[in-house]
Amino acid sequence: MKKIAALLMAAMMMLCLPAAFAVELPEGVPSTLQAPTISNLELLKNEDGVPYFRVEVTVPVSVIELDEARPTDGWVDMEMEGTYGEGDDQEPLADGGGLSVWVNEENAVPGKVNTYYGTFELIDEGGMTETDIKAKAYSFRYRFSYTYYYGDGPGEWDYVYSPWSNELANKSESFYQDASSWAVGELDKAKAADLIPQILMGADMTKPITREEFAELALVLYEKTSGITAETVAANPFTDTTNPQILKALNIGVTQGTSPTTFSPKVLINREQCATMLFRTIKAIAPNGDYSIEGIKDFPDQANISEYAVQPTKYMSKLGIIKGDASTGSFMPKASTTAQQASGYGMATREAAILMSYRTYEKMK
Repeated sequence: MKKIAALLMAAMMMLCLPAAFAVELPEGVPSTLQAPTISNLELLKNEDGVPYFRVEVTVPVSVIELDEARPTDGWVDMEMEGTYGEGDDQEPLADGGGLSVWVNEENAVPGKVNTYYGTFELIDEGGMTETDIKAKAYSFRYRFSYTYYYGDGPGEWDYVYSPWSNELANKSESFYQDASSWAVGELDKAKAADLIPQILMGADMTKPITREEFAELALVLYEKTSGITAETVAANPFTDTTNPQILKALNIGVTQGTSPTTFSPKVLINREQCATMLFRTIKAIAPNGDYSIEGIKDFPDQANISEYAVQPTKYMSKLGIIKGDASTGSFMPKASTTAQQASGYGMATREAAILMSYRTYEKMK
């Protein structure tokens, strides 16, 4: 993939309104792009001692494929919006600041799929030092744009944008984009216990968790609790992921594939799948434990729980790690109707999964 780069200040971006003349998108040009995810903001120095910021940018496969196809000879850019300063003294980042991302093997972040290092070069107005930067609050967020040609004459170009990414700030104490108020306390405890994998840093914790994210979360729980560093499988059986964290989780029996050759890393998981993976993690930590569910009553919606998940759901409920609905006692294992699917019923959110992991960690201690 070619270079995805842009040098735009926030004020300039407000002027980048799409042309009002495009009626129908050309073939191959999507109506929107998937947003990037940014994480792990670091302040580094180049070989001349000049400080700069580096972030990790996760680029959706669809954006990579679009940039490779380049319909209408267009191109993908990454645009930045950011500020520095605090309170009423916040200002847009100076002209010239921007993010450059090279999407290639050399710039790939080790152990992460479709994630690449991006650098943000700050304008040196004279005497800029690391101390000067740390004294100010910088915040960043990014989005993709695709510039495409839509007409017959010169200059007939238009833009398609992705939503904005999560926001990162160099002085922020928060490690997530958003979280429910009821989850904040335990999220902070999970962070203090080093139980949150890098893949979830900077994420919106209120959103559903993917199979890949949960596999990494479970692996961190296993290694942190057992004190054992997991090893990867001898040969990767999957064609849709090379994430070493997934392969380690597979090797210790925490997760499985969705078929002999696929893992489906971006598929969202429901509550019974979440309970099952946590149950396997506990068994990997303490293989000789007592996992009896004798005497544990059926849930009101027991008929909706898959056979493979009966023991895990009851055992996790027995430990008080995954609880049923407060009013009905139902476990809500998964959506079983079209209406439930549309509402997200039975899905496991990132914050709920992290809280389950933290509670498991506390129990195992």
